Amino acid sequence: MRNLCFAILALFLLSSCEKNEKTDSVEVVTGAYKEPSQEQEPMKIKNESGEEITVTYFAEGDLIAVKIEKPGEAAQKLSAKTTNAAGNPIFTNENYMWELTEEGKGGKLSDKDGKSSEYK
Repeated sequence: MRNLCFAILALFLLSSCEKNEKTDSVEVVTGAYKEPSQEQEPMKIKNESGEEITVTYFAEGDLIAVKIEKPGEAAQKLSAKTTNAAGNPIFTNENYMWELTEEGKGGKLSDKDGKSSEYK
């Protein structure tokens, strides 16, 4: 009986000391990290007289900027400078001011001469 207890104890110690090593393979991908696009889909909107512009919002560092394209003119990049009373950003450059309205689905475009149009 004593030998049986000793054998069971020895078996227990050997099984508890057994090393169960699991090796999970981890695949390391090297190369350039491609950041997700920080640019929204271009949005075509019209004013009351039927003029169409293309508006594209994108990230510019920690801020938001907008690119406005009018037919027959060079694209204009406007940077966020301030906010309106509703808290929406106002984008400007030396030629235009774009005031965001309708939760990003429209806005008011003003030129340097003060002429403005509402686009929806």
